[in-house]
Amino acid sequence: MTPWGVEGEVDSQALFGRTILQIVPALDASALACVEVAASLAEAGARALVAGAPGRLASELQARGGIFVPIAAATLNPWRSWLNRRKLARLALREGVELIHVHAGASARAALHAAKQARVPLVADYEPGQDSAALDANSLIFYSRAEMEEAVARQPNLAARAFRGLRGVDLRQFSSEAVDCARVRRLRDALGVKPHVRLVIAVGLPPERRQMFLAAAAQLKAKGFFGNETQDARFIWLRGEGEEASDAFDAEVARLGLGGYVLQSDWPDRAAACLAAALVVAPAGAPTLCIEAQALGAPLAVLQTSGGAGVVEEICAPPQVEPAQRTGWLIPPGPPAGLIRAVEDATRLGATARENLVHHARAHARNFSSERMNALTLAIYARHFGAGE
Repeated sequence: MTPWGVEGEVDSQALFGRTILQIVPALDASALACVEVAASLAEAGARALVAGAPGRLASELQARGGIFVPIAAATLNPWRSWLNRRKLARLALREGVELIHVHAGASARAALHAAKQARVPLVADYEPGQDSAALDANSLIFYSRAEMEEAVARQPNLAARAFRGLRGVDLRQFSSEAVDCARVRRLRDALGVKPHVRLVIAVGLPPERRQMFLAAAAQLKAKGFFGNETQDARFIWLRGEGEEASDAFDAEVARLGLGGYVLQSDWPDRAAACLAAALVVAPAGAPTLCIEAQALGAPLAVLQTSGGAGVVEEICAPPQVEPAQRTGWLIPPGPPAGLIRAVEDATRLGATARENLVHHARAHARNFSSERMNALTLAIYARHFGAGE
């Protein structure tokens, strides 16, 4: 197993002139990391082919030096799947592909067949419970240290082929300098809250975590948190993209007597939401959101799921770090006491304490930049061409 840090070993000369094929389900928002890697390959002088179903990122891929090949790489139809195996194998042979990287969600079996036919190495993203064909890849990229350690403990033969990767964030888009204050003002206007109101904004919470969010609001209301001499505050649940308004959520707000204090809304501008928040509340299963919030300097509370207690790499929180080095709060599953403490602590931060948290949060977010993701991925590729051994 290799720790993070291997990105410093990448030798771009090892990739110059090489032809690398990435396989994704579709060129949609889920393929953004693939596009970033393709752009880095093009900068290193390699040919970056990407096979997948058409999507809105196809034009961006080609504008940044990649070559798009339309193939339905995630089909479940057995006949289409068999055809795709043949198409990918012919593509690899025809284009002189020298390495294949199959991303999560695409057909690992078809990719493995193509790699064997072309006699080239296969790199595969690891997914729990995935098709066993991916486990036969020459290199496996894990996006969680816990998943990597668990997989290697279960199958020790994976150790030499297991590598740590990350899902990088374009930090150029998520910096306070890149977000016009008018975007934050529009969000507040849409919510109907005044500039002085402190906002606790939850984004992308699954139903069970919403219950904790509402329970914390109810207990804080009983303590006079929402309207007193020192502050005015609101809890906001921002629905995810394409998520419908929840009548059940509104009904629970009314039952708990939280009308006017807890709101739900949809707002696509997550950067503005993070900057508007005194505290961002996110589920542990949303690593990209966690990094975006920290890159913007927003205090962050991460809600763990049942059975998921432990270290969350995307945040620095006690007991893993000293309180002075925290970038947020890690909230265990169960009663809302941990979230209540996080809300109270975040809304009471003085100027110096908040500035210190912002500094640590932005520094931590840089570990998850798209540039570092690209470097890690290219270093894994380069090992198959004699570099980094």
